[in-house]
Amino acid sequence: MLKQEGILVKIYSISFSFSFVFLMLEIFSRIAPATSLFPLEKPIECNLNKKISLYCLHRRKPYSTGTWSAGKFKPFNNIVFKRANDIGQFSDIDFKDFLKNENNKIQVLSIGDSYTEGLQVKNASTFHGILNNKLIKNKKRIISTSIAASGMALPNYIASINYSREFIDLDKIILIIPITSDDFDESFEKYALKGRRNGLGQFYFDENNENMNFVNFPYQQSFPQKSIDFILNKSSLARYLIYNLNLGSVLSQNFKFLTNQKENQKNPVNIVSTKIEAPSERYTMGELAIDIFIKKLKDIRKNKFSREKTFLVIDADRKSIYNNTSLNENSFFSIMRKKLINKARTNGFKVVDMKPIFQKDYTKRKLRFNSPYDMHWNEYGHKKISDEIIHLINNL
Repeated sequence: MLKQEGILVKIYSISFSFSFVFLMLEIFSRIAPATSLFPLEKPIECNLNKKISLYCLHRRKPYSTGTWSAGKFKPFNNIVFKRANDIGQFSDIDFKDFLKNENNKIQVLSIGDSYTEGLQVKNASTFHGILNNKLIKNKKRIISTSIAASGMALPNYIASINYSREFIDLDKIILIIPITSDDFDESFEKYALKGRRNGLGQFYFDENNENMNFVNFPYQQSFPQKSIDFILNKSSLARYLIYNLNLGSVLSQNFKFLTNQKENQKNPVNIVSTKIEAPSERYTMGELAIDIFIKKLKDIRKNKFSREKTFLVIDADRKSIYNNTSLNENSFFSIMRKKLINKARTNGFKVVDMKPIFQKDYTKRKLRFNSPYDMHWNEYGHKKISDEIIHLINNL
């Protein structure tokens, strides 16, 4: 009897010790703070025979808030408070207020992926947020908002534009579309990034025609996925380990079943440094994506006036700028950006090529355009982009 009681005491002691340690780590993770999860609203589903609705787009719960952080512990990490607007996009301007435009401001709508979404900076410090504080040369003010989400590519930009055109005359507004290195071949499902979302809730170009396909993101997920979502949503410690300490990349490499990554699916290569010798199909698909994108954009922006109010902001290989090395002219990104710039200008769209702008500024000031934690633009990078956009608006 005494022996059994001794065993129970040990079990209780061990359980209490583990619980206490977990509680302390959980408290530490909240203080650090661990990044918020920013869960998507589901389902994300779309009937391609009907008009694009908000249910077709990646979005958060309207007016939801959270804290994005990177790094191990404040004050050494990057901490940003984020808030979604009325349609679940990270912008301080509600879409309904953008549509009303009561003071007859210049309307600017930005469409894009995680670079436009700008989790890494305050809403007001994104390039589209900065525009709300700008006056153009005729003393008119700007009202600017965005529709953007991580993982999107060219077909999703077209879908987001088509969604907005259901509510507003697009000929009256300025469209901003940032283009980054992963927007090209990832426009096709075959090359799209897979992860916890498994490429769900996204549009893709059809390589056999000029149509767009859509992969639904159902509300019901598999048990492992629901379990992961539940843990990440409830535990700051789990988010701290996965995101702040980057344990997620380790898990994705060694426990592929947790991320829906196929066994034969290779990790995405660094497409900035990919040479021409890489599989030629990637280049073919990238060029096809550009052709389809520009054609669909022309179908939306039908006249010279509206195309001149469509600005494509083309990102640069910032690593080569920082290292003062020449970008391989045969690299995937170099070839894709060159083709896109030429095709966009030929068809009457405005292009903001950030390569010479970033290069000149870095040579003079030695200030980086992204945080130490990833290659997304920091506040200074967003500011440089907003400056170029204002310059183009003033010259319309």
